Parts: sequence; C-alpha cells; structure tokens
Amino acid sequence: MPVAIRGPKRTRPFALWRIVVWIMMLLAAVGFVIHAFAAVVSAGAIGAVSAEALAAGVPDPRVRLMWSLAYALAAFVTIAVTLSALRWRAWSRSVLRVIALVLAVWFAWTAWIEFGQWKQVGAVLAQAGLSADDLAEWTRRRTILLAGVVLKLVSIPVLAWLGWVLGSLRVRQQFAAPSL
Repeated sequence: MPVAIRGPKRTRPFALWRIVVWIMMLLAAVGFVIHAFAAVVSAGAIGAVSAEALAAGVPDPRVRLMWSLAYALAAFVTIAVTLSALRWRAWSRSVLRVIALVLAVWFAWTAWIEFGQWKQVGAVLAQAGLSADDLAEWTRRRTILLAGVVLKLVSIPVLAWLGWVLGSLRVRQQFAAPSL
C-alpha cells in the first residue's frame, strides 16, 4: 500500500482571541433564537392590535417586528462571520474586527442608557407608598438592569481588545497560513 508523502504539518499557536470569537458566536446564536422568536410573536400581534388601540397609544407591533428582524439579521451575520474566522477565512478577520468595534460602541451606548434607567428605578423605589409586591418586582427589575450594565461594561474592553488583536501582525500572519 503506497504511503502518502506529506509536507511538514503547519500548526497555529494557541490564540486567546479564538476563545473570545467562540463565545461571541454562541452569544450571537442565543440572540438570533431570541429575536427570531420575538419576530414571530410580533408578527402574530400585528393582526390582533386594532387601529383604535394604536390611536390610544398601544405600542405598534410592526416597530417591534422590525427591531426583532434587524437584531436577528445582525446576529445571523455575526454567526456567519465568526464561523468563517474560526475556519481561518482571511476576509472574515477584517469584517469581524469591524463587528467587534461596533459592538463595543453599541454596548457602551446601551450601558449608559440602562444605567440611567437603573437610577430612575432607584428614585421610584425610594418613594413611599409602594406595595410589597411592587417593591419586590421593581427591585428585581433594578437588579437585572444593573447586571446588564455590568456585563456590558466587562464586554466593552474585551471587544475592543478583539478588534485590536485581529489587526495585529501576528494574527494577520496566522490567517495567511493555509486553511485546514
């Protein structure tokens, strides 16, 4: 039986940025599922809301549908780009760099907004006259807002680092190596 002659095996060194990309891909997949489901629910609500209710100030489900579709599409693109980067496709490195930096800015902006909401809920909780059930519910919501702000503040430097490291010479050389 003939033995195939192989050249020297080229291995790539351990890369921490690949772990961050894996986490990013998994979180984008979760976001895709959540927003695709929200789009289905919003599409079902379009026929259920009457014109009178819309005139009375009920939120328009078409707006929610558009936001859900936009988020689902962005999550899908992020999944595709991260998978391509994990498969060492050279084009994905620059696209993933842009996505990481855009997400860092988006997280900073939304963390600022959520922090403002957290402070507003705190002002409401400081008022007298809330029932015990309302107090417990708004305290839970305030805790969720704070957890979201903290997670986003942790994510911002990680995403900024990912955007920086994907532009470094060492990573560019890794992408120049033949794909597996």
